[in-house]
Amino acid sequence: AVIALSAKETEGLIQVAQRFGLDFDDAYQYAVAERYGLTIISFDSDFDRTERGRKTPEDLLRGRR
Repeated sequence: AVIALSAKETEGLIQVAQRFGLDFDDAYQYAVAERYGLTIISFDSDFDRTERGRKTPEDLLRGRR
């Protein structure tokens, strides 16, 4: 499945990027995770600065949720 934000939902990306010090693609991923209640799975430690945090692929393989 492809998940996307509507044009209206993308209006807040600049604020998300500035709030957490994220670049555009990280801010977009964060906003999608917020919108759909998803867990961010990434090697990118930039997400550690956010309220949602992240899980690594290794976390999933070890059964940490």
